[in-house]
Amino acid sequence: MSVVTYTLKAGEVARVSGPARIEVVNGRILLVGSVYGEKSNLVIHELRSYSLKALAETELKVFLGSGGFFSVVDPSTEVVDDWLRVAEVIGGDFTLLKRLKVVVVGPPESGKTTLTAFIANYLRGRGLNCCILEGDVGQEDLAMPATIALAVVNKPFIWQRELSFSEFRFIGCISPRNCGSRIIASVVDLVNQALSKGCDVVVVNTDGWVSGRDGVSYKLELLRWVKPTHLVVLDQGLSDLMSNVFRGAIKVIRARPPTQPRVRSREERQRLRTEAYKRYFINSSVRTLRASEIGLIGVPPLNCAGVPVNKLLETFPELSAIASHIVRACKDDKELILLVDEYPHTGLLDTLRNEVYSKYSARLVISSVEDLKRCLMGVVGENMSEVAVGLVEDVRLEENDIVIKLRTPYNGPIKSLISGNIRLDEEYREVRKGE
Repeated sequence: MSVVTYTLKAGEVARVSGPARIEVVNGRILLVGSVYGEKSNLVIHELRSYSLKALAETELKVFLGSGGFFSVVDPSTEVVDDWLRVAEVIGGDFTLLKRLKVVVVGPPESGKTTLTAFIANYLRGRGLNCCILEGDVGQEDLAMPATIALAVVNKPFIWQRELSFSEFRFIGCISPRNCGSRIIASVVDLVNQALSKGCDVVVVNTDGWVSGRDGVSYKLELLRWVKPTHLVVLDQGLSDLMSNVFRGAIKVIRARPPTQPRVRSREERQRLRTEAYKRYFINSSVRTLRASEIGLIGVPPLNCAGVPVNKLLETFPELSAIASHIVRACKDDKELILLVDEYPHTGLLDTLRNEVYSKYSARLVISSVEDLKRCLMGVVGENMSEVAVGLVEDVRLEENDIVIKLRTPYNGPIKSLISGNIRLDEEYREVRKGE
């Protein structure tokens, strides 16, 4: 690790990339919306990069790890002054509005997470009670991937993972493409929770899906339900579109994206999510649950009235070839859903699907017990409150009931489980269901 001392004049701007540690020997700096003075020690993660501004003549001692970087730069090439303008505009409206709901949107790697933190830190420093809401299910900063989470900003912070979340909602996916309605409902719920608990300002970070008709439509639907007072947009074209759509109903503020963002590769993002899963389950234990005693939300074929196999064969004799492998069966007017202990070979499976559809106009859906293992599930406690996330370790048939072995850090009463589409391997890496 190298150690270098820098003296910045008032108004000078520097860029720092981790891994690094900054010690403020004397003076003051503005970093991610917070002011840090003498004896402050700031740690920059290896995957993060920030610009900082000297508010007075300042001496810094900078410790750089392998790959770390620190350099004084032209202020016009950095966004700190522009983001300060954005935060000041929002803060100036508080006297009139009393409650602020701020949503930050933009393309991937445009600085949304850092700008969200900047605004929250700045407004907290002005004496407002601030909450931050991580609405990107692919992020792991506040809670864990596949969730959105709310945190009270009770201290200056650089990266959201320095905060502790107070509430979360289990979404069950890491992309909004397949779970947009869950995200919208949960964001609205948590925003209302924050305001009801005394937050003056809620700053909402969002995912980067803003391209194409579907991405734009999803963001517009999110905004329609959240009803923010301020919308901060990190893209000129998107900002123009939002201004035209809302026409003064929402205050749209254009913000500059960083010119040299620290772009994380797909592998780095996957590694961060894996680390988050490991952190979450590090102090967990395995609990035994019975399907007959808990609610199962979106977990076919466990959350339905089962059909005995012998009765099933009376109606669908074609299934006799796999009868010995059927663990549970459910049926409605349009679908026949089977849980099996192992999949039939592809040729037989295709034949059965065709026969069931042609003869009974029903779609045959088959899933394996193995598909349920290592799946993430939301854990619901009293009063339909989401209290934790669980990882299914085992599923088996026992005394005409389905027994679920669930790993979770939560020790209280479990009333229901909520399904998702995330499955983890033994090393907590994401894999496709059925892989």
